[in-house]
Amino acid sequence: MAEMQIHSHVTELPQSCKSAAERMAAELEEEDRYVNLSGDCLKKLTKLEQKIGKETGEKVALVAYRL
Repeated sequence: MAEMQIHSHVTELPQSCKSAAERMAAELEEEDRYVNLSGDCLKKLTKLEQKIGKETGEKVALVAYRL
């Protein structure tokens, strides 16, 4: 018996592969939201994280999103 084909926004895939491919596509879309920072900008961001961390006593992570 032939395996049923399901239409996915990724591509035509068998049912067994559809959810994994869609999860990967969603993850790639999520990654595209982040700004690719230059080395200099990344150093500035890291220094600011450290400064805020010292002032608050918390571990801090700052994220640059594309708007």
